[in-house]
Amino acid sequence: MKRMRLRSVHILILAAVLLSMAWPVAAAPRGDTVTVQILALNDFHGNLEPPAGSSGRIGTINAGGVEYLATHIANLRAQNPNTVVVSAGDLIGASPLISALFHDEPTIEAFNLIGLDYNAVGNHEFDEGAAELLRMQKGGCHPTDGCLDGDGFAGADFQFLAANVIYSDSGKTIFPPYAVENCRGTKVAFIGMTLEGTQTIVTPSGVAGLTFLDEADAANVYVQELKRRGVETIVILLHEGGAQAGGDYNSCVGISGPIVDIVNRLDDEVDAVISGHTHNAYNCVIDGKLVTSAASFGRLVTKVDLTIDRKSGDVVEMQANNNIVTRDVAKDARLTDLVMRY
Repeated sequence: MKRMRLRSVHILILAAVLLSMAWPVAAAPRGDTVTVQILALNDFHGNLEPPAGSSGRIGTINAGGVEYLATHIANLRAQNPNTVVVSAGDLIGASPLISALFHDEPTIEAFNLIGLDYNAVGNHEFDEGAAELLRMQKGGCHPTDGCLDGDGFAGADFQFLAANVIYSDSGKTIFPPYAVENCRGTKVAFIGMTLEGTQTIVTPSGVAGLTFLDEADAANVYVQELKRRGVETIVILLHEGGAQAGGDYNSCVGISGPIVDIVNRLDDEVDAVISGHTHNAYNCVIDGKLVTSAASFGRLVTKVDLTIDRKSGDVVEMQANNNIVTRDVAKDARLTDLVMRY
């Protein structure tokens, strides 16, 4: 009996081997994951021209300038058709004269050309008030100065996001709280926010009629809403950050600051946080979440790769790298024309 049972086992094993050899395609699942690439920056502050001095370097490497930034983003985008380009706030405001003189319209036009998808509002987006920020989105000439460059202003092709900025009288958000991208059938959500303390660092006229909510509390509300919509991959674009105690632009040595507490209080369903505000660079994992910042002025672009299970929608692998926007690549001619015009 024992010998017969062993013979039966051998027959079953042989049959399994023959089956796997006969139908190899059926044995291997196809397209079980998709990799979404996120290209991120923060605190650009209208630096269309290459910043000067230490503000234009990462370590000893000269970096920044929108003509080079556009080329770096285009080169990275070519690596993956599933690419989303995002900004974690202060895209405009506190800008050099080339942008500030024209009420930051040149910066909006530059990022239309680059192909930015989403910008979370930062504190400097409110420098000229809510009405002016809405003009940045919708377009139209400045109510006092008109269109100083001699032509019209169409506004941003990309979407501003503001999950924690509400009108005090209605409770409605000033911009959509989030957006959902469909990448080959996989949904990726981006929730955009500024720091709760925006109202304490912007002139009262800039934030009149607005209320700024706690970052983690606001995000968690929309995380649950997104979960009900069947979205499993969630990225926060947050204009608040921290600082390292040492290390380089791709390390996470002794990270501290508001970002740590906020991330620790975020729902565990959040996968990654693209941060800003402090103008520091870091590449961290906090509470199981990827947390990055790309310094400032367009000197770095963060490349985030999320590998997502197509069936469950969950992130199964993630990694990030801060890439220096070097000036040894060809300039994007479209951006050169824009810079020269202004």
